[in-house]
Amino acid sequence: MNEFEKRIEILYKERFGQLISLILQRFRHMPIDWAEDMVQETFTAAAVHWPKTGVPENPSGWLYQTCKNKTINLLKKNAKNTELSLAKMVPAAAEEISEDGFKDAQLRMLMACCHPHLTPKTQIVLALKYVANLKVENIALLLGAEPDAIEKMLYRARQKIKSEALILSTGLYGYSVERLSVMHKMIYLIFSEGYKQSGEKISQGKILCEDALILNKFLFDSPLCNPETKALQALMLFNVARFDARFDEQSNAVELEYQDRTLWDQSLIALASLLLTESADSSFSPYHLEAAIACVHCTARKFEDTDWGAICKYYDMLLKVYPSPFAEINYAVALQYNQQNDKAFSILMDLHRNPYFNKLPILELTIRKYFAQHSVHPAP
Repeated sequence: MNEFEKRIEILYKERFGQLISLILQRFRHMPIDWAEDMVQETFTAAAVHWPKTGVPENPSGWLYQTCKNKTINLLKKNAKNTELSLAKMVPAAAEEISEDGFKDAQLRMLMACCHPHLTPKTQIVLALKYVANLKVENIALLLGAEPDAIEKMLYRARQKIKSEALILSTGLYGYSVERLSVMHKMIYLIFSEGYKQSGEKISQGKILCEDALILNKFLFDSPLCNPETKALQALMLFNVARFDARFDEQSNAVELEYQDRTLWDQSLIALASLLLTESADSSFSPYHLEAAIACVHCTARKFEDTDWGAICKYYDMLLKVYPSPFAEINYAVALQYNQQNDKAFSILMDLHRNPYFNKLPILELTIRKYFAQHSVHPAP
């Protein structure tokens, strides 16, 4: 891969969804698959022209202008005169897009993907595709589905948007309150996808985590911000503060017990602690409880100093408001460290007997560790 191909690949990862959002904002009734085609054609044009002319001084601006011009030409062919006149109202030279403009477009796209006429799973798939810019294969892996199923879901979503004339562009405060909790979920999914990356994909994972933090920061700085927004920001900051300690020099994962805590970013931990305190509310969201668990880990000077009693209490509360097999597994681990082995064993065996969960790799690993630590062997 040459220098130009690398630069275009990075820009594609950063700008794909943002450009689609900007085109949909400019041409409000344009089908999303048309906008996607225009963006794809624009990057193809960059791959052809930039090796000959050099990378433009403002490559993102070049991409937007080229994409808009291609869209105008497409609309001319399809006689969308109303949309065309709207596009011509602003001269191209005056329509420069700043970095904040691109990030704003990303947030608008996130909100648009949370359209109430779309099912929750469709909302998630659209957001992972057009906001996080994940490939279909990665979306499938994240959601535990086959790539073909994700392709079909995207196709049906585009057809629904087209047939029902759903406008996938919106003002930042239109419909926002009712969509805010879904937006939080999307942002955390994007963050989680980045945080779990390992090996050669660690740097890509860190970029995804940063994207999620930036998206939530836009919400944080807007009138939409609520206690859940602050708790989510705190949770992500607690986790990012430990990012560099999670892998050794060979990119192998390092368990929490053996991480070098001097590598943890104490300034991020302090900021996360402050946000968690400010997020206090009459009721706790899952983000509050997960952030509280992360806070206990981050503020323990040594692994042996961890307050496992507090962590068990938070997991018990979390499972009542947001049951999850992954939370149950972590609860079982915390119970073991809190000398509640019988309860931990019961939780792990209940999960193991469940046909939906017993093939989870993390469950199998946790059960093996349990038996190894207690010098017993699983039943055949």
